[in-house]
Amino acid sequence: MTIARAAVAAPAPYTAGTTAVAVIAPQAGSGYADVLARRGRDAVAVILGFDARPPAYSGVAPDEGYSDVIEYAGDLRRTVKKLRTVGVDAVVAASPVGVELAERIAWQLRLPGSGIPGSTQLRTDRGVQAEALSQAGITAPRALRTASVAEALSWTDCHQASAYQLASAAIGVPGRPVICSTKQQITAVWPQLQESAYRHSGDASLVLRELVEGRHYVVDSVTRLGPDGPQHAVTGIWAHLHAPTGLLARTDLLHRHDLLARRLSLYVCSALDALGVASGPMSCHVAFDPERGPVLLSASVVTNRSRADEAVWEISGLDPIDATLDGALSTYRSGRYVPRYRVARIYVNVPQGGVPGPGLLQTFAALPTTACVDVDPSSFISRSAPTLPGGEACEIVLAHARSGAIEKDYHCIQAVMADLHKIRHR
Repeated sequence: MTIARAAVAAPAPYTAGTTAVAVIAPQAGSGYADVLARRGRDAVAVILGFDARPPAYSGVAPDEGYSDVIEYAGDLRRTVKKLRTVGVDAVVAASPVGVELAERIAWQLRLPGSGIPGSTQLRTDRGVQAEALSQAGITAPRALRTASVAEALSWTDCHQASAYQLASAAIGVPGRPVICSTKQQITAVWPQLQESAYRHSGDASLVLRELVEGRHYVVDSVTRLGPDGPQHAVTGIWAHLHAPTGLLARTDLLHRHDLLARRLSLYVCSALDALGVASGPMSCHVAFDPERGPVLLSASVVTNRSRADEAVWEISGLDPIDATLDGALSTYRSGRYVPRYRVARIYVNVPQGGVPGPGLLQTFAALPTTACVDVDPSSFISRSAPTLPGGEACEIVLAHARSGAIEKDYHCIQAVMADLHKIRHR
C-alpha cells in the first residue's frame, strides 16, 4: 500500500516561524515538542508542581526538546507572566489533567481555549456532562456522580436498570468502564476503580450510569470561535466493532454523508454547545440507542498523540493540533486535496504469557494496507480496547482506497491471532 505509506511518511508543508506554543502538563514521551518543531514552532512545557498534580503524573523528560520548562506551583499570574516573556501565541493541553490549567492560561493570554475557565468540568467529567445535557433537553444517560459507594447503591434502588456502567468521573483515566448487574458487583469493583481515578486525576469520584444499548461510535470534531459564536465541524466518525469476547476488535471510519453520520453529527454539535466548547478539537463517545437515538457517553478535549493517531491524521490531512495553531476551520471543511481512503483501526490482544514480538509485528507491518503498527496504543478510541488479563496489545492502522483490500488484510490478522491463541492454549 505504497500510497498510504507515503502519506504517513510525508512531512507537512509548514513554514518555519519564531513563535512559541505553551504545552500544558505534557506526560513523558507525549511527543509534542517534536510535533511542534516540524511546524516551525518552539515548545514551552508547563509542568505541574507537586501540589497541583495527581499521583500518577510523570511530567516530561529532560531530553524531550522543549525550549523552556516552567513549573506551575499554583501561582497562575507568575506562570502567565513567564509565558508572555517567551512570546507564546497558542496554548495546547497535552494531557487530561492539563485541560483546566490550559483553559485558564489561554484566557489570561487572550488566546483561543477549549472553553471558558470555570466550566472545565463540562469538558472533562462524565457526570457533569450527563447532567448538563439533561438540563439542556439533550438525550443523555441517567447517571450519578459520587465518591460514596453507599450513595451509589441507594441510587440503584431509585433508578433500576438491567445493568449499569461504572467509571471514573474524570475522563482520561486508563481502564475501561465496568459493567455491573448487581449491587455486589458494584461493591466489588468500586475500590479499584476509585483508587485508579484518584491516582490519575486527583479526583476519587466515580460515575454510575444506566447501561446504554446500541452500537458505539467516536465522533471527532473541531471548533472555531467565529463572529456568531462557536462553529463546530465534524472531522471523522468511527464505528466500533466488537469481537465475540466483548473486546473491541476494530473501528472503521464512516462515510460522513450518509443519514446515520448526519444524525450523529447534528447530535454532537448540539452536545458541544451544551458543554460550552468554544475552540479546538474534541472526541465524543456516542452510543446509538435503537429507541432513543444518539446518547453521549463522554466528550473529551483531544490531548493524546499516539503513533496510530498520527498515522490516521496524516492520511486524512486533518491533524487536530493545526486547528489550535491556526484556527482555520475552513481547512477542515475543504482543505488541501487528500485522496479518499477507507481506514480501519485494528486492536490485537495477545494472550497471557504472549508478547507482540518482532516476528508478529513484522507480519502485521508487511500487510499491503498497513499504514502503522503501534505497540503502545493510547488513543481515545483504544481505551475501550482492554488487553486480556496479563496480556499485551497493539493497534494496527489499515488504509486503502478499496474496502475489500482492508477486509482481506483484516482476515489475515484474525487468522494469525487465532493460530497464536491455539498455540498458547496447547
